Amino acid sequence: MPCDVTINVTEDFTALTVDDGYSPYMDKGNQKLENLKVVAPAIFYISVPLDSNNEGMVFVRATDGKSKNRIFKYSIPDNRDAEGNIYVPKITAALQSDLDNLDAQVKNLTQQIAGNKRGK
Repeated sequence: MPCDVTINVTEDFTALTVDDGYSPYMDKGNQKLENLKVVAPAIFYISVPLDSNNEGMVFVRATDGKSKNRIFKYSIPDNRDAEGNIYVPKITAALQSDLDNLDAQVKNLTQQIAGNKRGK
């Protein structure tokens, strides 16, 4: 049984191809998702066939305005959000070290603000 996926493109790309690793997908409007110039925001609707384990793959190959080639890989249905969306570029989780650094900065700012209020 296929799985419906909404592709939300949040950046501009000079060339964007959405495929299964071999062949480009067709969106639900019968547009071949191959070498498209995309101006964000853009949305495409596809149906992804699932294998016997109820899994499928979507690869997004994109070239940005600086001619940098980027590849985003999505496991379907696992990488969809609750509404069936995937996002291009792929949303990545924050590193713990980044969160720790941000926490330290917030604490420092909180102390500075508290010190400024006492000095008035």
